[in-house]
Amino acid sequence: MTKLDQKRKWTKTLQFFAAYLVAAWTFLQFVDWILNRYEISPNWVDFLLWFFIGIIPSLIIYLYNQERINSGIIKLWEKIIIPLNFVLLGVVLYFGFGNSDLGATTKEISYTNDEGGLETQVITKEEFRIGLPIFEFEQEVQDTSYTWLEDGIQELLYQDLLQDKHISPYESDSEGTVNKVAESRIFNEFYLDGTYKVVDSVYTIKPTLRNAKNGKVIKEQVFKGDNLLSLLDDITVFVKNNVGLLETQRDFYIDLNLSEFYSNSLEAIKYNLDGNYKKAQELDSTFSISYFENAFRFIRYSFGSESEKNVIDKAYRYSNKLPLQMQLQIRILRHIAYEEWDIAEKLLKLQLEIDPSNETYNRLLYAVYGETKQTEAFLKHAEERYEKNKSIDNGTYLLHASLVAGRYDDVIRAIRALELVQPNNPDLFSYKIRPQLLKGNIEAARKTQERVKLMHPEWENFSKIFDTIINYLSKTEISKIKNQQFVGKYRHQATEQTYEHWIENNRLVTYVSNQRLYAPIPAGDDALVIGGYINRSLTHIRFLKDSTGTIYGTKNTNYNFNDPASFYYWTYDESITTAERSLMDGKLEEAEVLYKKAIARHPKHYFLKLALQHIEYLNSITTEELKNQLNTITGTYGPRKFWVKDGKLMYQRGGNPKLHLLPISKERYIALPRYGTQYAFEQDESGRLASVVYAYNNELNRWDKLLEQENYLLKDEDY
Repeated sequence: MTKLDQKRKWTKTLQFFAAYLVAAWTFLQFVDWILNRYEISPNWVDFLLWFFIGIIPSLIIYLYNQERINSGIIKLWEKIIIPLNFVLLGVVLYFGFGNSDLGATTKEISYTNDEGGLETQVITKEEFRIGLPIFEFEQEVQDTSYTWLEDGIQELLYQDLLQDKHISPYESDSEGTVNKVAESRIFNEFYLDGTYKVVDSVYTIKPTLRNAKNGKVIKEQVFKGDNLLSLLDDITVFVKNNVGLLETQRDFYIDLNLSEFYSNSLEAIKYNLDGNYKKAQELDSTFSISYFENAFRFIRYSFGSESEKNVIDKAYRYSNKLPLQMQLQIRILRHIAYEEWDIAEKLLKLQLEIDPSNETYNRLLYAVYGETKQTEAFLKHAEERYEKNKSIDNGTYLLHASLVAGRYDDVIRAIRALELVQPNNPDLFSYKIRPQLLKGNIEAARKTQERVKLMHPEWENFSKIFDTIINYLSKTEISKIKNQQFVGKYRHQATEQTYEHWIENNRLVTYVSNQRLYAPIPAGDDALVIGGYINRSLTHIRFLKDSTGTIYGTKNTNYNFNDPASFYYWTYDESITTAERSLMDGKLEEAEVLYKKAIARHPKHYFLKLALQHIEYLNSITTEELKNQLNTITGTYGPRKFWVKDGKLMYQRGGNPKLHLLPISKERYIALPRYGTQYAFEQDESGRLASVVYAYNNELNRWDKLLEQENYLLKDEDY
């Protein structure tokens, strides 16, 4: 073949190849339109693009030799290279797209409404949503009256954008372009921040949509007006118009105005963002989201079952104006408050189909798994969550769940793998210390500990506890520790929070009520530790024993970067719960018998004796005398309020839970949710009544009057 013939063949080949590129590009554009039009996975475009690129070697060979190949003459090297090209392409596409969703971008979920009917909703799958970190807005002109808007604008935009399931917004407090980009760039294309100022009651807000890879401005616009909520509604439209949503997608979901579903009172919103739920609800009595957030706080920290039900019932009462997802969120929390665990679990799993990364739903599901002792389900959910989104938070939960399930080697291998792909993360190695200790590999744990102390001397609060653990386990085989002695439930003396320890497959498991499961580490013959370096927080649990060696309670000391704080918990079994239930049901004779039995079983439990004292006091006075006693003390004492409802003395301070107070004498009262507190009434020199509080001193086994000035509050006096 002459050089001229070769040149002609190459020219013809390149002409065909150019036509191929144009046809392939046109086809990809058509496919992209089809996928968007019928909401099919955009991953097909990438799949086809790599397919068209991948066959180029075989295509060039064919185009250059097409006359010979069409005649059936194929050389040996062509018989090898062309099939090999397709095999390698298949392998690459399999590993590149094997885990990708190539189906529809939406899915249909079904749920039962309040009337028992079946409803369906079409939602966008999480993997096809646009991630959008939202950072605090900066105030241009410093004015303390409007400082709350720095995170107020952030929170309100987040709540408004949550309505559109094409977007996955989340809030962050990172500052500076470098930190914002570092946080956003891995999983997101954009992030949102901005500035604001308020002059003469006119709000000027400039949202800035930025490239998550470099922080450069993609789009910004100034919004100005005297109605903050309307401006924020407009800003969410601006965001949706500029993050790549098609016109048909922008109108797919209902977009309620903030004033419709959040609150139309700026003052109420301000107080709610500050956590002053009581004031927020006074300004807007139908503020459903405020009731929900307060109920979530009550339930998470077990402030009191009656208060939890009361607040979540109010959230439920006013929830009909909320977006559907928020309505379901309130229903879930209501089922948890009423301990309807099966229904709560089903609804949570449904909600997590819609919002797999929603931290509230995940926390609540972990609490349900803990309450129902489903350790394997806890692990399975954590694995699925991490597989869908390999974030730091999801990895942390997977680590916790794996430790609870006893997968110590799996955890260590996973951390080693992460160290290879994240060599710039200096703290990953420290996460190995818990599985090493639980596995019984004390020497490995000691090496990890020495490295921690060398690299992080500021972690002294945590490292000294791990020193104690290592010293103990170096002398005691972990398999020979008598875990059975720790088994049982222990209740906080200041709230209704409980710690429950049980043995599962020869492992000790701990559940903190309404929170999650833990894998405790032995720290002594009478001590356990939960938490560790990964959280920068841990709890040292020391079991308290009487003269016979019987455990009657625990002293839990929480360590973080601040000074440690200690709290007392008491053994809490059926003898106590049945006595309390009878007392609250007004069955005094039955309660008296039950309390005497409980006291015989738990002689150290001072609060049982106080409850019995209450029963005996009620038996010593008439109904009329009790009525007069309660009416005398009712009223307002600064932030404290006392009133009578259905013959019961009720008490509330600020936005704290309401308490039913039980008289143990003419001047003193107790509350079953607050074992360590007594509420007393005294007269000053002029005869005016004052409200004071006594706290139980566990070290000295006595009641001490709180000496702070705000403890002594006169009736009908403003503070």
